[in-house]
Amino acid sequence: MRKNVFTRSIKILIITLLLLAAFFQKEHSQKLMALAIILWIVVTAGMFLLRKAGKPARKRGTRPTRPIRIRRTARTRAPAERTAWEEPETEPSSPAKPAPDSMEAETMLLHISLRITEKLKSAYPQSIWQWKDAPSLQHILAGGTVRILVENMDAYTHADISFDRFGRIHVEPMTIGSFADPSGNSSGTAAGTNGADAAEEMPAEPPVVDVRVWYELVGQKVLESLITDLNANGHTRLTIKENGDVVVNRQKKEMLKGTLDSFPAKGCWDELVVLLAEDELKGKITGNTLQVSWI
Repeated sequence: MRKNVFTRSIKILIITLLLLAAFFQKEHSQKLMALAIILWIVVTAGMFLLRKAGKPARKRGTRPTRPIRIRRTARTRAPAERTAWEEPETEPSSPAKPAPDSMEAETMLLHISLRITEKLKSAYPQSIWQWKDAPSLQHILAGGTVRILVENMDAYTHADISFDRFGRIHVEPMTIGSFADPSGNSSGTAAGTNGADAAEEMPAEPPVVDVRVWYELVGQKVLESLITDLNANGHTRLTIKENGDVVVNRQKKEMLKGTLDSFPAKGCWDELVVLLAEDELKGKITGNTLQVSWI
């Protein structure tokens, strides 16, 4: 309150001085301004002394001494009376906290499994998978990487799964196997024959459902590796055929540089061109091939 009164009086003084300076001549205005300042000092000092003199009386008249003592004694005596006349109260039992492997954790792991299945089947519709080791929900939610076993994903046998802080899933497919036994020629021949028969009996894989997922899982890594090597050798573009073969022209001859597994059908190439543009690559559909340039 004291600050508010002082501020208001200062404002009134300033406005008064401005008005005196504006409406009176210099000699008269200076005298009037000095008189106004002296008057303001007297009034302010008087109000300050009056407030200071009236404050102790106001405090003595409004001090609630007895009620506060009564309340304090009542509060201090309450525990003693309770212990003497009442039985001790037992705290209500808190509900049991759910264990880490509760139904809620199982539901979250099931949801994560469905996310993984959706991601894999978008690029490999016939793929199936299973956990390599028992997953830990806390490890997954903390951004850790878990490994799964995959099947029907071309040459891939495993994949590393992780989630970033935005909830996006990242899949890193890989091939893990043991060295072949060079002495097993006959068994290898028989296995190759059986494998050829199985390949002939297996129905053709349906077209890719989601081009973006295929590009993130397969195409982006292969193209990045090929373009890095080709650019170092002076090449500025490559060509992708319908079967996924990646070729470059050297001395007017096509040279095979790699193969894109499960390459999308030609009807999906327009979407693939858009994805290439996001990586600053220029895609152009020419007949039955897709040309990719980077300069």
